[in-house]
Amino acid sequence: MHRDVGLALAAQRLASLLDEPPYRRKWQVHSSVRRADLPRAAVAAVLSGYLYEAGEVGPQHRPRSLENRVGRALNGQRLSDRTLELFIAAFGMTTAEAEELRALRRGHTTADRLVVATSLHGERPMPRRTARTLQVAEQHEVGADRAPRQHVTRQLLEAVEETDRHHYVFDTAHAAVAVTVGGSPTTAFRVAGTPLVVVEIVLTRPLLPGQTTYLEYQTVFAYPEPPAPEFRRGVKATVRHVALTVKFDEAVQPRKVLRGRWASVEDAEPVEAEPVQLVGGQTSLELVPDSSCVVGYTWRW
Repeated sequence: MHRDVGLALAAQRLASLLDEPPYRRKWQVHSSVRRADLPRAAVAAVLSGYLYEAGEVGPQHRPRSLENRVGRALNGQRLSDRTLELFIAAFGMTTAEAEELRALRRGHTTADRLVVATSLHGERPMPRRTARTLQVAEQHEVGADRAPRQHVTRQLLEAVEETDRHHYVFDTAHAAVAVTVGGSPTTAFRVAGTPLVVVEIVLTRPLLPGQTTYLEYQTVFAYPEPPAPEFRRGVKATVRHVALTVKFDEAVQPRKVLRGRWASVEDAEPVEAEPVQLVGGQTSLELVPDSSCVVGYTWRW
């Protein structure tokens, strides 16, 4: 299972690298389309050009024949060692970037990315809360296989006691966590007697009571089967602002999406629900809670 998580994380990292200026310039010359997603045809043209220069294909080779291979690699469906090495060579990636991608592909944790399944260190009690959330914004992305693909969290924390870490709690080990701002993931463990997993994030700087810090982290998922079709979050009354976005792959749009409120995290069905419309495959909500609550989305395929 952890290799599937590594594959998903390696694919996500590969896509993010190709969107950076040094590599973007290489495929942009083959594309007249400006859009958010990486154009498979333009990326395939770079790979094809490299194969021709290396003498591995002849002048009759068509870049189009590589487009499905590019698509499967970038969406995490299939990224073989051979295909990964082709991307690395064709785009002239640095040694450090190449080693990072290879490590992730094998399901290994890197400096700022923790593959949860291979990093679980037994069971422990739920850790004591040392900081509270003042503001939180989350974007939850659902892939073409109808399972969560990735989840981005942006969080403003305030220390309630002296602390140097934050505990990120979620409900699956089929994941990898990367902290992009504010700290580094160091270890993961299961909460004793529950399906919950905790990733411990050491903060860039320790906090005294009342001090605040900003964290941004990304969770990449590799579920063996799609979980329940929902995205929801428990919110404390002390939270000043909440923003939640759910985004669906353009290939699989649900027939119905409901914005809901649940009585508790244990309840399967919301006590309140209203249909919402997707715009560009996504929908968002913002609120200032006046009490503790559980809010989010559920959908029907």
